[in-house]
Amino acid sequence: MSGRAGGSAKGWRECLKGVPGLAAGYRALRAGWWRLKDKARDRWWLLRASLPLSGTGKGRVSSVWGEVARERSDAAAERAMGWLDCELVLWDYVFPRFEGTDWYRYVRDRYCREPRELALSLCCGDGHVERDFLKYGLCEAAEGIDISPEAIEICQREAAAAGMPRLRYRAADVERTRLPERRYDVVVAWMALHHLRRLSHVFREVRRALAPGGIFVANEYVGPARFQMPRRRLAVANELLAMLPEELKRMGLGEEVKERCDPVPLARMMREDPSEGVSSVRILPLLRQGFRVVEQIEYGGTFLMLVLSGIAQNFRPENPEHRAVLHRLYAAEREVIESGEFASDFAFVIAQRPEDSGPE
Repeated sequence: MSGRAGGSAKGWRECLKGVPGLAAGYRALRAGWWRLKDKARDRWWLLRASLPLSGTGKGRVSSVWGEVARERSDAAAERAMGWLDCELVLWDYVFPRFEGTDWYRYVRDRYCREPRELALSLCCGDGHVERDFLKYGLCEAAEGIDISPEAIEICQREAAAAGMPRLRYRAADVERTRLPERRYDVVVAWMALHHLRRLSHVFREVRRALAPGGIFVANEYVGPARFQMPRRRLAVANELLAMLPEELKRMGLGEEVKERCDPVPLARMMREDPSEGVSSVRILPLLRQGFRVVEQIEYGGTFLMLVLSGIAQNFRPENPEHRAVLHRLYAAEREVIESGEFASDFAFVIAQRPEDSGPE
């Protein structure tokens, strides 16, 4: 019986191929079905994102970000790299969208020609963003808050080592914190917002904490919730991965070769970091609702994030062949995004309170 069913299905598909109009309609119907499924998945995560984490979940998030801060602060440690850790990708693909300079100088030259008095960093991690804000002259002093006490200890230690006494830190849950009114000239969220469930609360607090003429700087992942990628996107990513020579597909520091961009099992993601990607699809809509968006730069990552995850450390700036491979990946990603089939997964946004007419 199963054989007859299989033969019947196969015969039906063969007949369909012989009728071009029906075949195209069938493909369009399947594509529409997967789009609806993706939208339903995102709506499900919007609902889930409105529910608070348990105390156990918050404890796990704190532990995870303490570990991340510790790893990032260890400059001598070798580790697998993601796409935004790769200097070649930043300077050849991302930073040309920022007038050929890095994002710190870009913000300084356009919005902080004179150093702002005080900045606040949300979910500050190991503190590298605040240190760079002071280093490049965007602000005179900065405060940072993070849910992880371990991360805060690392921030304080690194600030002392860098001779930056005007950096101050405290451990706090951004989703529960009340911020002082009109205190900060700059508020920064650097790959932080997509981890926060209570975005509406956070954005209300940022609005009240910004001084008149202050700016909100957000550099964020805004792609599919929980990194649950559509099948079509994974298929394209795997086609691009297959273009790479084996030497560039070595995972981490071992001999394992990356053969596929596999979907991230949801259960594993929830277990390892309950906050990961929980609100990514809500960031841009809520920003537009609560702020005046001064500038929004979408810089890709739709496929490069998937393809280069765990292998970006293999690409050497001094190797022209490595650079050529990356340029082929850049061109492929640009083409797909410009076609409208997929959107950019990463965005850099400058925003102000609605009542502010422009940066000082």
